[in-house]
Amino acid sequence: MHAFLARFGRAPTAIVTAPEPLWTGDGAEARRLASGLLRFAGALVEAPGKSPWDVEPPTAAWAETLHGFDWLDDFAAADPETRSALRDWVFDWITRFAGGAGPGWRPDLTGRRLSRWIAHAPLILSGAGPARSRAFFRALGRQTRFLARRWRAAPAGLPRFRAAAGLVHAGLALEGAEGKTLATGAAALGREAARSVWQDGGIAARNPEALAEVFAILVWAARSLEGAGRAPAAEHAAALPRLAAALRALRLGDGRLARFHGGGGGDPERIDRALSASGIRPAAPVRETMGFHRLGSARTTILFDAAAAGESAAAHASLFCFEMSVGRRPLVVNCGPGARFGEEWRRAARATAAHSGLSVDETSSARLSGAEGRLTRPGHVSAVREEDESGVWLVAEHDGWLGSHGLVHHRRLWLSADGTDFRGEDRVDATGPGPREIFDAAARREERGSVPFTIRFHLHPEAEAGLFLAGSAARLRLGSEIWVMRASGGALSIEESVWLDEARAAPRATKQMVVRAAAKDYRGAVKWTFRRAEGEGPEARAAAEADA
Repeated sequence: MHAFLARFGRAPTAIVTAPEPLWTGDGAEARRLASGLLRFAGALVEAPGKSPWDVEPPTAAWAETLHGFDWLDDFAAADPETRSALRDWVFDWITRFAGGAGPGWRPDLTGRRLSRWIAHAPLILSGAGPARSRAFFRALGRQTRFLARRWRAAPAGLPRFRAAAGLVHAGLALEGAEGKTLATGAAALGREAARSVWQDGGIAARNPEALAEVFAILVWAARSLEGAGRAPAAEHAAALPRLAAALRALRLGDGRLARFHGGGGGDPERIDRALSASGIRPAAPVRETMGFHRLGSARTTILFDAAAAGESAAAHASLFCFEMSVGRRPLVVNCGPGARFGEEWRRAARATAAHSGLSVDETSSARLSGAEGRLTRPGHVSAVREEDESGVWLVAEHDGWLGSHGLVHHRRLWLSADGTDFRGEDRVDATGPGPREIFDAAARREERGSVPFTIRFHLHPEAEAGLFLAGSAARLRLGSEIWVMRASGGALSIEESVWLDEARAAPRATKQMVVRAAAKDYRGAVKWTFRRAEGEGPEARAAAEADA
């Protein structure tokens, strides 16, 4: 109804100013698109000679990227022939959908599309001719009127930021929209920044990649406003330093983001560009943000999820799981987001077993509930860190398995000051009559007399792993470095795993180190270590011999 009503109104006739795009596109990618290799959101469709609007979308994310027009950044970097072909896609969309039909008429997608159309309007209109130009401006007017009515309907967080930013860009660019449209969009960004950006720079979804996109949207809008001689709302401006600090804290050694709660690693170059465009210089290092603890010593970086699941239907059961990089190379990882590979992968990727952490009896630390698939929250979660000259300690506990198995999980981590020694201890115990009754019931199932638990360390595909010392240790090769992993209190093995990379068409095979143990007499414990093998010590020699 709102999309239909938006058809009525005066169309703008000129672009007053086109905000400078924040991103630089890829001309080679534009040529691939024009040839019919339609890769969006990690999914590839081959459709040579066809309009993309005639293609059946393989995933919802693919369709959203197409209708959001992110690919116009690549269009802008293309040669004239390629640009002409992709320009036709814009006017084909106008012919088919500008009247209010199709899947693109959602407030967040409309805002996303408006921002791209306006940023690249000079190139879109170059050589378009009078009839196409009039159609383009009519479509801009309809989308702006729709967004002015419907931006509040976008879900809070990233979708609403996208919608409000679209209004800002329309208000800055379109003749006659400088008043109410611009004021509405600028105020909306300020209110949403005040409501959705925490004091530590986090957001409710606890998705680092979504955080990076919120930051980029606010940076782009602020730059656009300032370029037109206007100031962003005070709350908008105040949120940027907090977001920048949180974003820097959530990056691993390769510049990518930790992969938690449905987020991928992001594009390091885009993150760098957004940080640079913000003009916000690094301040004191942030040790904790958005529920994640950052343990960093020398070349080793660890990001540890120390809070309950985020306020999102896409949240993962990743409590007390971590990712680890050495230098610029990821070593221990989570499997990553699975939504773009189908519903089964989406659900599997949300489980604790798809992360580098502990699971009890092959169940997750949080369970899916309700039609939306939200995760239940443990009743108690705590994490305390201490630092001294020897390194960083982190002591954490949660009761996510108290109701199902009577167990509380305790995890202790220590990273040495030189970053070459990383140790952990995982303990589960049942304390008190009630939890012990639950434990006994769980232990009696299948007459096993104990409750099994598993600790997983998923490895990045570029890390090589092999057992040595009669299976009591694992040798890990990471580039030119060798690390040795040991575990006591359980059986160590190397098993198959997957790396869910959104830039690939299919999951990528990798390995995981697995320690299997059991809780007996209301208690179970495993200790494990990662040490860099160097010098002439016995571990280094044994690892080198195993490598040979």
